[in-house]
Amino acid sequence: MKGKVKGAAAVRRWFALGQSALEEHRGQLNQLNVFPVPDSDTGANMLATVRTCRRAADDVDTDDLGEMLARAGAEAMAEASGNSGTLLAVLISGFAEPLHGTQRLTVETLSRGLQRASLRAWSALSQPVEGTMLSVLNAVRDQASALAASAAELESRAALEQSLPELVAVARDAVTRTEQQLPVLREAKVVDSGAAGLLLILDALRATVRGETPDPHVLDGLPGCSDGDRPHSPAPPAGDPDAVELMCTALLDPLGAASLRHRIDELGESVIITPIGPVGEAAEEASAPAGGAAGAGHAEQTYRWRIHVHTAQAEAALQAVRSAGELESSTVTPLTGGD
Repeated sequence: MKGKVKGAAAVRRWFALGQSALEEHRGQLNQLNVFPVPDSDTGANMLATVRTCRRAADDVDTDDLGEMLARAGAEAMAEASGNSGTLLAVLISGFAEPLHGTQRLTVETLSRGLQRASLRAWSALSQPVEGTMLSVLNAVRDQASALAASAAELESRAALEQSLPELVAVARDAVTRTEQQLPVLREAKVVDSGAAGLLLILDALRATVRGETPDPHVLDGLPGCSDGDRPHSPAPPAGDPDAVELMCTALLDPLGAASLRHRIDELGESVIITPIGPVGEAAEEASAPAGGAAGAGHAEQTYRWRIHVHTAQAEAALQAVRSAGELESSTVTPLTGGD
């Protein structure tokens, strides 16, 4: 057992351990990747997100857990790639929101962070589905809420330490169930790759809080994860062979973002539109509206937004973004096999 770390140092260690776990299992996660498209890059995309989070956490000088996690989530979201990489960044940004002004994690703040992370992640997607990392997040959120409700001392470190192994066990059970929740996973005889990646991140959090090391065997025995497993990858989905993954960062007000979501939904699938943070004078004070909903008094405020879509009409999607606001950056990647 290694020494326990607290506060901001714990956040940095969490990201360091998460990065190591994803580096070790990147190929395994890539091999599992059959949903939403079999492009074999889930492990790489989630690893890239955590690397950015780690760099951002190392660069910020604060003892405020919410501030550090928010900075990490925002920088990761601005650079994120892929469905799972983007959703992981959204999850971290949501997790940060209830932690502003706190310097240590408790079972109560962990529960509130997971609740907010779930809300942000589900709201970011136009068509969220069960059988993904969202299902795992919900299971862990509900268990954390139950543990917080039954804890004799909400502020005690013992309550937090005791909660993490239970949450990892619940997460692993939820990952196992994903195989039967999505037909494409059932056909391939695998669990969802993003869900498995989130399990690694949660196990890294367990190890951080308890002063232990991540479990290198946490994925062992899951469908598609055993030694010698060669998951049956389904054929690429029928459709336009020119389909691409489009990632954008744009400056929009919330009403413009809502209108853009409607148009992007018409042009593609796997749509994620989520606020990164406010720009201009309000950037130091305001927080982005969860899931893109405009709060009272925020209708005219401009935010940076991250946009993800699988589409065969990339130019039309880019034009839709330009019509809604200012396009800061964009990347287009063919929806073919990754590494």
